Amino acid sequence: MERVHRGDADQRAFARHLLLRDGPFVREAAREAAFVAFASGKGGTGKTFLTVNAAIALHERGRRVAVVDCDFGLANAHLLFGVNPQCTLAHVLEGGLAVDEALLVTPHGPALVPGGSGVVSLADLDARHMATLARALHVLGERYDVVMLDCGAGLAPQSLVPLLAAQHVVLVANPEIASVTDAYALVKCLAKQGASATLHLAVNRVPEDGLGRATHERFADVARRFARREVHYLGEVPEDPVAAHRRLGQPPLVKGAAGCATANAVQTLADRLDLRLERTRLVPDQGIEARMQAQILRW
Repeated sequence: MERVHRGDADQRAFARHLLLRDGPFVREAAREAAFVAFASGKGGTGKTFLTVNAAIALHERGRRVAVVDCDFGLANAHLLFGVNPQCTLAHVLEGGLAVDEALLVTPHGPALVPGGSGVVSLADLDARHMATLARALHVLGERYDVVMLDCGAGLAPQSLVPLLAAQHVVLVANPEIASVTDAYALVKCLAKQGASATLHLAVNRVPEDGLGRATHERFADVARRFARREVHYLGEVPEDPVAAHRRLGQPPLVKGAAGCATANAVQTLADRLDLRLERTRLVPDQGIEARMQAQILRW
């Protein structure tokens, strides 16, 4: 390439031209991560299990993935990733630590911002804490392709704000009446609050093939008729002794038992999610921080 000598102003203009050309630099600068919140109406559905394993599966597909454990006070994603954090989201929310300093690169690919476990103060976060979280998510959104939020179960405001700001919400339910009813209560709440996220249902711990699809069909019909929301089918994950008997210190299922039925189902779930993320149109000036701030003002 011919070298052209330019003055400082010309060099800046020329550099700007190079950065603004159609190419990978434009795509990086013009996009923020897709934010995917995993949620459930009740605890014990396997939400964190699916978050961690789906994150690893997306990483294996070439996505730059970060997981933020937003299960305030009862976080456990670090256990499934097999890391022992010294700094957590609690330190970030108190304003004494930048999110970079709490960010861990896990042995299995995705980065993790671990949450606090057994921290009573995280059970009563206020608008200032949530604004700090919004800023931290903005920083992550500039660096990753996908940011997955492992949100706490239930309808507390501090759990709902990240859900209302995410572009995709994955509802994790088991195929039994209490779990499905609580998941529908969450859909109603999101609809009432005007959530714009695309909703998906993942049915976990399914005892027989096809029950997840049947559960979704009934669930989606009720959500459509009474909450005026579409809920897309993400997949079913079978009840599997290989998954149930995992112990601390073992690698996540998609790494440690890659050929089992549950791991294969998670891979299928990740494939479907990956395709839907490809269709997400991201607008920087309406990014995660702005969306969360809008929800905080309504809080």
